[in-house]
Amino acid sequence: MLRFTRSLLVPLLLIGIIVLVLTLTSRQASMPAVLEDLGERPLVIAHRGGKGLWPENTLFAFERAAALGVDMLEMDLHLSQDAKLVVIHDETLERTTNGQGPVAHFSLAELQALDAGYKWTADGGQSYPYRGQGTRIAALEEVFERFPLIPKALEIKVPDVGMEAVLCEMLAAYDQLDRVIVGSFHERSLKRFRELCPEVATSAGPVSVRLLLALNWLGLSDLLSPSYPVLQIPPQHSGLTLATPRLMRNAQTRGLHVQLWTINEQPEMRRLLEMGANGLITDYPDRALQLLGRSTQLGALQPQ
Repeated sequence: MLRFTRSLLVPLLLIGIIVLVLTLTSRQASMPAVLEDLGERPLVIAHRGGKGLWPENTLFAFERAAALGVDMLEMDLHLSQDAKLVVIHDETLERTTNGQGPVAHFSLAELQALDAGYKWTADGGQSYPYRGQGTRIAALEEVFERFPLIPKALEIKVPDVGMEAVLCEMLAAYDQLDRVIVGSFHERSLKRFRELCPEVATSAGPVSVRLLLALNWLGLSDLLSPSYPVLQIPPQHSGLTLATPRLMRNAQTRGLHVQLWTINEQPEMRRLLEMGANGLITDYPDRALQLLGRSTQLGALQPQ
């Protein structure tokens, strides 16, 4: 019995020592430059430029969202056939344009000949107010030229196509290294991007989110030394509640800026803000601004 007890104590003691060392050596994330000038108020982040209000991921959407007074523009990136970064969510063209086929099979010029407002409707398909209005797929360089100062959240949508290097070079060329947060659901892409552009803020990838959730559940969040300053998660995923008061508190204790997606209804916005959310990623930024008591100029915006 004594020998059995000793055999248990040794590994438990080793685990205790490891936990102690990790606790003593763990470091909080530091505030990235992209967020420094935004203050401590909750941020309103226009998801795809505010896709509930106008054609998503277009210069038109970003112009309108910026005019509303959002804090950040969120957008998705693909690579064209001629290795240009283009702003579009899907791998294919059918859902948002009058084109067909994979984005990667077309050049930038061919993509920009399409109508990116063709499929947008606010009434279930009874009307399509942006058809034929000249709304194009945007090149990322156009976004940087048009909106050099407003913070941007960029998502790498396709792994292993060299997008990480192209993006890093563009960020440096357009003086955007401290104006963006880069994220991806592809861990390899995030790892590669961080190696190429270590000075650029990134959000947690899927593996990092799972690790944070596990440490939070075990009560060991203090062990975490995040390689990312921003946590972008949905409130729920696959039947599991992610955005709990405990997780939010522990994540923020580790220096993480917690941004939740995609939050479109005001009661849910209010609930999450009361829980301590640092930012709301929303298709309807006008609703979030209104809830926060921040004035918008939506009524003053003229139709396209």
